[in-house]
Amino acid sequence: MLRVGLDARYGVLTHRRGIGVYVHQLLTAWQTTPPDDFTCVAFVDGRADPDVMRSLVGPRLTFVSLSARPFAVWEQWAWPRALRTHHCDLVHGTANIGPPAGERPLVLTLHDVIEWHRGEAFADRLTPRHRMSRLYRMRAMAASARAAAAIITVSEHARRDIAATLAIPPDRMAVVPLAATPPGGAPDRSAAAQLGVERPYAFALGAQDARKNVELLWRVFAAPAPTSLALVGFEPQALRRAAVAASHHPHVAVAGFVSDAIRQGLLAGSLAFLYPSLYEGFGLPALDAMAAGVPTLVAKGTSTDEVTAGGAWPLDPHDPAPWRAALDRLRNDPDWAANLAARGQRAAAQYTWPHTIEGTWAVYRQVAAAGAMPSDIPGG
Repeated sequence: MLRVGLDARYGVLTHRRGIGVYVHQLLTAWQTTPPDDFTCVAFVDGRADPDVMRSLVGPRLTFVSLSARPFAVWEQWAWPRALRTHHCDLVHGTANIGPPAGERPLVLTLHDVIEWHRGEAFADRLTPRHRMSRLYRMRAMAASARAAAAIITVSEHARRDIAATLAIPPDRMAVVPLAATPPGGAPDRSAAAQLGVERPYAFALGAQDARKNVELLWRVFAAPAPTSLALVGFEPQALRRAAVAASHHPHVAVAGFVSDAIRQGLLAGSLAFLYPSLYEGFGLPALDAMAAGVPTLVAKGTSTDEVTAGGAWPLDPHDPAPWRAALDRLRNDPDWAANLAARGQRAAAQYTWPHTIEGTWAVYRQVAAAGAMPSDIPGG
């Protein structure tokens, strides 16, 4: 029985998003429906939540904590040594980066190549620390992609972009899409009142990262605003300052990282979910909103065109007028809103975590058998 050494850092955090949701689902499958031919050693760092790990451990899944920081030391030194110590036969780099080339075949999940687009597709103001981190990630990702026996990515859009950006042959990549995040419990119906947002309101996730395109939201909700806006994200103080500076404060309520129950409550009570991001490898928040039956508005020109096809309303990410018009129509045309919500649920239902898990294990088996990625692995 082969041992898979998996980068589980993001899947065992107390609060998970994006890659963390994906890794947590992989780990859950190892505990609940493990494959017959593999066991998993899941490597984590000092941020791991002990309760999350305890809820996942099982006969085929064990956790090993490596205390090395920063990330480069963990990825380039501590993890490779631990893979040898724990006699892993195959390595899965779940978060864009794998260990330096070694004797064990590497399966690399490469979610996107966003870093190569900063300053091109969108301008970004980076701190010196972020510039150094970005340089490391770009070099490590490119080296990992070249060394990988197989690359998993999450959409056809991402596969094309990776192929063009890193000169990786498309037949070395298997498209294994993600799925909507399972509800973490009952939504908190008082979430809007707690945040002080007036109904009707739109809901969005944001950050100061320029690709998230929060700037468009300030323009959409300029007075007279079509609705209120509940905006949840990192750097809440910076987002609030930007909202006040743009004179939108009466219409915009901003919070930092909130619990799953509050986030689900805000989503469930909203008129629409807005996702104006300029670049995504997949766009999981939009899929979550569609699965929840919330009308979803997304930016054109990124992976969300593919992932939400027919289930969300695609709009120009640089022009606030169509976003304002869509919100007005959602307010005044309940039949159209209900139709869009129903279409979203049907589109989201096409994506399932069992399909993601089986697609991942299929790549493991192909690599274990052949040592490299055959061109006939089905993509998604």
